[in-house]
Amino acid sequence: MKNERYLLGFDIGGTKIAVALGTDTGRIVASKRINSANRSPEEVLEDLAQTSKSLLDANGVKASDLMAAGIGAPGPMDIPKGTISPCNMKGWVDVPIRDIIADKLGVRTFFDNDANAGVLAEWFFGAGKRCRDLIYLTMSTGIGGGIIANGHLVVGKAFMAGEIGHIVLNPKGPACSCGLKGCYEAYCGGRALSIRLQRELTGQPDHPLVKFAGGNFENLGYPALIEGVKAQNGYSLNLWDEICMRNAQAIGIFGNTFNPEMIVLGTIAFHAKSLLLEPIRKYIPQFCWRQMIDSMSITTSALGKEIGEYSGICVALNGLFEAGEWQLPWNS
Repeated sequence: MKNERYLLGFDIGGTKIAVALGTDTGRIVASKRINSANRSPEEVLEDLAQTSKSLLDANGVKASDLMAAGIGAPGPMDIPKGTISPCNMKGWVDVPIRDIIADKLGVRTFFDNDANAGVLAEWFFGAGKRCRDLIYLTMSTGIGGGIIANGHLVVGKAFMAGEIGHIVLNPKGPACSCGLKGCYEAYCGGRALSIRLQRELTGQPDHPLVKFAGGNFENLGYPALIEGVKAQNGYSLNLWDEICMRNAQAIGIFGNTFNPEMIVLGTIAFHAKSLLLEPIRKYIPQFCWRQMIDSMSITTSALGKEIGEYSGICVALNGLFEAGEWQLPWNS
């Protein structure tokens, strides 16, 4: 299409990596997923390079035509150095992924964490278009966040801003994998919920939730719980009510702290929709000033399952935006 410019994006995950070729107008030209589970960094990075080249060739795009490439990856990471040591990828320690990708493809490459990549994707091309103050919450295995304030991504002194899954809601609450107690993630994260369900339902193979999990305790998690809520199971309803209240508590804190125009909820909320949003809206006045609530919309991701295809591309676009080399879509 006329006036479009091309970018490559990478969404790094513990088992899959999305490689996408897209444009600065938000059009995804082509994408492919490769396996990253139980593979060495060297093997995966070579696969990424070859997959990228095949996507370019198949669509008549030269590496020299690319504006940039972008990577969204899980932490821990060192943003200035461009290295990652993701907890969910065995053997990946201080891997200089940004520079390796740049060298293999011969293109300027930008790098950020996956939650920041998510908020950039929703800001540029999703639910948060035209917002200047926006928060995006990844709500999956864990809970992460990305923050746009006054039209820019908030990165922080140590490039670690947005770890809002680890605000402490109750210092006497359940232990979190981060080492704190009572974190938002420890109450509402997918891994924490699965552990809780397995603990509380042990010895109850006939419980409705176990049946919704296919009879496998290891499959207990949000999908089974949501089915339990829809079936009006008492245990499920009580637990869901608690989770919604804790979500409202956390979102209320974010509302009072940042006064955002919009808070976008991803993954679990995208699937649950009103089942989660309505109780959150009911509880949030207990935790947030009315002035903040009245100026803030709470919604679910507009990009949904496709957000991974946009995230790396949007990391690249944000790097260009901050360098003054690209304008926001609604300002161009």
